[in-house]
Amino acid sequence: MQLRNALELILYKAYTDLKAEAARSYLGFIWWLLEPVLYLCAFYVLFVLVMQRGGPDFVPNFLCGVVVWKWFASGIQGGAHAISTNRGLLQQVYVPKFIFPVIAVLGSTARFLPVFGILALFLLIYGIPFNPTWLVAPVVMLVQFGLVISLAMLVGTITPFLPDLKALIDNGLMLLFFISGVFYNINEVQEPIKSYLLLNPMTGLIDEYRNIMIRGIWPDTMRLLIIIGASIVLGVL
Repeated sequence: MQLRNALELILYKAYTDLKAEAARSYLGFIWWLLEPVLYLCAFYVLFVLVMQRGGPDFVPNFLCGVVVWKWFASGIQGGAHAISTNRGLLQQVYVPKFIFPVIAVLGSTARFLPVFGILALFLLIYGIPFNPTWLVAPVVMLVQFGLVISLAMLVGTITPFLPDLKALIDNGLMLLFFISGVFYNINEVQEPIKSYLLLNPMTGLIDEYRNIMIRGIWPDTMRLLIIIGASIVLGVL
């Protein structure tokens, strides 16, 4: 019964937080789509138009990587602040503390899904045909969801005791952004550097999204299982 109540509270709080966020602006839910689109356009102008980086396939590969990364980063950052943000509520009533990072991740996931739909539409317009491998995208998303939940709960547990960790997380995410394969193809990196980069689970996940959405290749089951195992370990911690 307690688990059921916790799940109901998580869903209700996630819904009300999203509704309140949308109500604070005139455009409401449109910002969920507009903000990441502007984010993508800024990087497109910088790396494609100004710096002229990458070949003909750079644009879809880059957009696929940055959309996936945005979900990961927003979930971790939201989880890191979740318990501290709700300190007032925790001081008034007893609430299982793990639910707040979960609520933060659910909110970032709700923002990610429509953006991913726009990405799929862009790929079709760009000339990349629909492939049956697109159908396993929810599986890869579920693996990433588990990873983000685990990391969000871990950092959310620690940051109330070490507030300076929030700055470390923000800077660490910036570093990971550039080494997670968003701007390059991990399969073109030589060993042993490739093996070291793949220790970052997001590097493998970004490559799997590109496999199923752009290359028409079925995901590497073993790689996904390893990420699931790492997520379970982090969740237990």
